[in-house]
Amino acid sequence: MRRSGLAGCAVLFVLGCGGSTQDSTAGSAASEEARVLAAEDAYVAAEIDADEAALRRLVDDRFVMNSADGTTPGKEELIGMVLGMDMTGQTISDRSVTIDGDMGVVFGTTELHLRSADGTEQTAAYRYTSVFVKRNDEWRLFALQMDRLAAGE
Repeated sequence: MRRSGLAGCAVLFVLGCGGSTQDSTAGSAASEEARVLAAEDAYVAAEIDADEAALRRLVDDRFVMNSADGTTPGKEELIGMVLGMDMTGQTISDRSVTIDGDMGVVFGTTELHLRSADGTEQTAAYRYTSVFVKRNDEWRLFALQMDRLAAGE
């Protein structure tokens, strides 16, 4: 299986009946957090599998990436970049999510496992921020920034 170390399925929280309003609100927020993380997991799986149809479904039409080289690629450029990589796996750690209305922000660290044209395996570590927007009750990747970590960080 190519998804080495991929954060497993997000845990879904089930709200019990008869709880307090505060408990229901907290449970609802936890449920939305789990849904955002599940959307991110689906996006990562689509990257690894080079699944163009899934990438098109999971990335918002208004997507923008803040790149280290100063450019701001959109959805089509992102999909082109992903399909042009030979990603063999991805390991996500230190991940947290914050929800505010229809926006979810994920902070995390990832190691991308890539194969170069000559077959050499490479690993690159990044600290990232991804922003998700909820449209028609579905969470979609809206913005992304990745900063490369120095070796050993």
